[in-house]
Parts: sequence; structure tokens; C-alpha cells
Amino acid sequence: MKQILFSFLIFLSPCISVSAQTKLTQDQQKEIIQKIDKSASVMTAMQCQFTQTKSMKLLSREMKSEGVMYFKKPDKLRWQYTSPYDYTFILNGDKVRIKSTKSTQDINVQGNKMFRQITSIILNSITGDGLKSTSDFGVEMYKSDKGYFAKLYPKKKEVKQIYNVIEIHFDPALTMVNMVKMEEKTGDVTLVRLNNIKTNTPVNESLFDIR
Repeated sequence: MKQILFSFLIFLSPCISVSAQTKLTQDQQKEIIQKIDKSASVMTAMQCQFTQTKSMKLLSREMKSEGVMYFKKPDKLRWQYTSPYDYTFILNGDKVRIKSTKSTQDINVQGNKMFRQITSIILNSITGDGLKSTSDFGVEMYKSDKGYFAKLYPKKKEVKQIYNVIEIHFDPALTMVNMVKMEEKTGDVTLVRLNNIKTNTPVNESLFDIR
């Protein structure tokens, strides 16, 4: 089970040059989170393409990949890598399917505390709900010349064992998450950029089938 979990984290989990940034005051942070929450509340579905770059401390080269993502509230997600390999993660309620060209594995999320935390992070990163999870994360909001972003510091032991900090970046209008950066305890860093984002358009239910 752990081997499966961490094989997925390797795929999902380059450093980016951060421009001048200013930490928001508590009042400013509260205002921005309210705006983000308002936009997220009207989003029922989302689909996009993504590019991902992972820099590993033990390797001199970066791992680059791309794929497509489909999301439907409250808890349906399909994260599919299309290049340079075929690898798919499907979340449907309490069930997860991880499949590649060689194997398929079904997992009950409720039966694995760590996996439950990881799937929660994935969903919260997409919707921005992690900004409100005060029991799960310590949240700091920043403003840069590219817009706003949040730094989430894990509080739960299972997540703290893997991540130092998770950054969630928003588009200038604060309507959508467009980039997620994850810094792991190992020193590895993953950057996921979302592009060609479409919201509230029909998503085929069959994409989330776990049979």
C-alpha cells in the first residue's frame, strides 16, 4: 500500500523564481480568502490540461510530464498523465483507482489515514478550500507582482512527514487556482501548472468510474 501511495506522490508531487512578495495582514488575508471562497462556491466542475515539473534532490535533471484533469464536486477527480507515460489517478468518493499500462490498483481511502490526507490535499488544492482548513494547515497569504498565493504549512502528522509547505497560486482575478507548488521533506519540489481551464462545463461521469 505504501509503495503505491508514494509512487503516485512521485508523479504528482522546478523551483520557481518568486518575484517581490509582500505578506498580507490578517485582515487583508481574511478578505482575499473570502473572495476566493466566493468564486470557488459557484464552481461545480472543472477540466484543464496541466504541465508538471519535478526537481529531485538526488538527480541533476528534472522530470517533466503533462496530462489532463477532470474534477466534479464534491469529490470526483481524474488526474491523467498522457506524456511521457500513461498513468491515471481516479478519485470517486471513498474509492481510488491508480492504473498504468502494467497494473491497476483499487484502494478504499477510508481504510488508509495517510491516503485520506493526501486525497484531501489534492481536492483542497484544486478548489482552494485548503485556505479554510485551519485544523489541517497554517495559512499565510502573499501578494506578488503576478497576483496572490498562499503558503500552507501542514499540521497533521501524516502530511508533515511528507511536505514542508504547499503553495497555491491564483489567477489575478482570484477566481481560479492556476499553479500548485509542493516542497517535500526530502528537498524535492514539484510544480504543477494548470492551463486551458474550463469551469462548469459538462463532464462525462464515466471518467470517474471505478468498477
